[in-house]
Amino acid sequence: MRSRMFRGAGLAAMLIAGLAASACSSPPPGSKTAAKLMPQVQALARQAQSVHIAGSATEHSQTVTINLSFSGNSLAGTVGEGGHIFTLLSLNGQTFFKVDAPFLSFAHLPATDCARFCGKYVELPATATAQLTGSLSLHSFVTVAFSNKNITSAAKSGCVFSPATVHGTSVLQCRQDGATIDVAAHGQPYLLYVTGPHGENLTFSDWNSVVLPTPPPASKVINPSQLGG
Repeated sequence: MRSRMFRGAGLAAMLIAGLAASACSSPPPGSKTAAKLMPQVQALARQAQSVHIAGSATEHSQTVTINLSFSGNSLAGTVGEGGHIFTLLSLNGQTFFKVDAPFLSFAHLPATDCARFCGKYVELPATATAQLTGSLSLHSFVTVAFSNKNITSAAKSGCVFSPATVHGTSVLQCRQDGATIDVAAHGQPYLLYVTGPHGENLTFSDWNSVVLPTPPPASKVINPSQLGG
């Protein structure tokens, strides 16, 4: 179940990496080359303590969505696949799924369990937590999306970031064949938006200012063995 739900995390990160190597047209005034800009974008992402990432990508005709806040090795938000959306909390080594009707359906558990457990949280064992947070952590996103190999490819491609406005925000944008990368035009060049040619899109916000919720109270936490019993 976890591998199906969270393969989208790697897919989304690879989308960033692929678009980073897109080649753009010759530079207009106010633009910056990838050779100059991408190392700064990479460094800021690697040094970041937190960020919010939201959007979607497609894998094997399935749309995978994320709406997650990352802070260090902790995260909170939702992940979706195939029309199912799941609420996830992974805080300081403890990981919880919120139980609701879509969760029960996806896990092939009795719908009757909802009367007893919907609104509560299933806590995953430590081994499952380690596997999950390893694929969904901020560090793993940065490692995949901004690896040295990808930055080198982007610089060699001649990609040019030109001034643009996206959702009312001034950005520097690289655009080619329906794919774009947008970084902040003012202040530090944090990554803001990524889109792909097949409807893929990611939005990055709240760099270094994410505040995560607290873990659910013990009265709201159940053991996985309680489900389907």
